[in-house]
Amino acid sequence: MTVKRDLVFIHSAGPQGGKNGSTGLISRLEAALGDKFNIIAPLMPDPERPDIDAWLSQIDQTVSQAQSGAVLVGHSLGGSSILQYLARNPDIWRGKDRFSAIFSIAAPFWGLADWEVTDFSLTEDEVAVLEECKPMHFCHSVDDKIVRFAHCETYMQHFAQADQIRLNTAGHLMLDGDITEVIERILIYA
Repeated sequence: MTVKRDLVFIHSAGPQGGKNGSTGLISRLEAALGDKFNIIAPLMPDPERPDIDAWLSQIDQTVSQAQSGAVLVGHSLGGSSILQYLARNPDIWRGKDRFSAIFSIAAPFWGLADWEVTDFSLTEDEVAVLEECKPMHFCHSVDDKIVRFAHCETYMQHFAQADQIRLNTAGHLMLDGDITEVIERILIYA
């Protein structure tokens, strides 16, 4: 019997469940990856009024319970929050096998026009810390009307060591459309 690798999934802000938030994406990942990964998707605190400190605390609690070699995935606010978590806790991933890969999906780059929320923004020092974080993947769909593709392009400008997964028809919530490329990329780390 093979042991499944943990995949820690941090969901988006806003209502969850049904066709809201990251619920559909989690279901699609479970259907495609469930035989290879143990998907851990905690409910984040107060997702309709997220507080970054509460979210970082929940991420830390969840990550500490995951097996070494876990894949860390975040969607939308979850995608930017995992980056803040990693930047503020570099000892958890530097020179260790805590994570086999990081995937930030449809994440806003806080600080771009109309996205100026200091609490969620990476500082210049945090960006510098994350330049060493590997392997890191940024996944975004060009038809995302909530968090435009320019956010992903901005991440790629800051993190040249990262891999870009460009989807065409998945939108922001990734309820439908082709997400095969992100699935295949995650499976590399099974």
